[in-house]
Amino acid sequence: MEDWTLRNIQQQDWISLVFLFNFIVLTILKTRHKTQFQYFIRFIDSELYFKIYGKQKSVINSFTTLGAAFLIINCTLLVYYHLTTNNFGPNTFPFFSLILITTTGVVIIRHFFSQLCFKIIEIERISNDFKFKGLNFLIQISIPLFVLLLLYQYSVTNSTFLNIISGITFTLYLLFQLSLFKEYWHVLKHNLLYLILYLCAFKLAPWILLYSTFN
Repeated sequence: MEDWTLRNIQQQDWISLVFLFNFIVLTILKTRHKTQFQYFIRFIDSELYFKIYGKQKSVINSFTTLGAAFLIINCTLLVYYHLTTNNFGPNTFPFFSLILITTTGVVIIRHFFSQLCFKIIEIERISNDFKFKGLNFLIQISIPLFVLLLLYQYSVTNSTFLNIISGITFTLYLLFQLSLFKEYWHVLKHNLLYLILYLCAFKLAPWILLYSTFN
C-alpha cells in the first residue's frame, strides 16, 4: 500500500498532464476527421476503413501524424512503466522524456530506411498500402491501450495487470503482422532474403537496441 501511495505522489502531476495531452490529441483526431474517425474505430469491420481510405497517395497526412503521436506516447508510457517497475530507471519526467525522444527517433529512422528497403526490392507500388495498413492498425491498438494504461495508473496498480496489458497489445500486434504479410505474400515471397533483412533490421533490431540501452 505504501508503494502505491508513493507512486501516485511522485508521478501524478506530470503523468496526468501526459494523459491529458494524449486525450486532447485523440479529441482533435475525432473532431477534425469526424467521418474518417467513425470508420477508423470500427475495429470489427476494419477492412471497410482500409477500402475507403487506403487509396491515399501518401501515408503521412494530418490524420496519421496525429495518430502516430498518440501511438508513440502510449507506447512510451508502456515502456516507461515496465522499466520503472523493474527498477531500470527513475520515476521522473526526464526519464520519460528520454524514452519518448529515443522512441520517436527510432520510428523516424526506421520509416526512412524501410522506404529504401521497399525501393531496393522494387515493390514501391505496394509500399504505401503496406505501411498505411500497418500504421493505422497500430494506432487502432493504441486506443484500447490508452484506456488500459489509464486504469493501470489510477486504478489497478500492479505488475500483473501491466503484464496483461503488454500481452494483449503484443498478441494483437503479432496477429495483424501475420495477416498483413499473408495478404502481401504473393509479392514478398519472391524477395525472401530482403523480407528477412527487413524483419530483422527494421522490425526487431531497433526495439532490441532500445531495450538494451535502458536495461
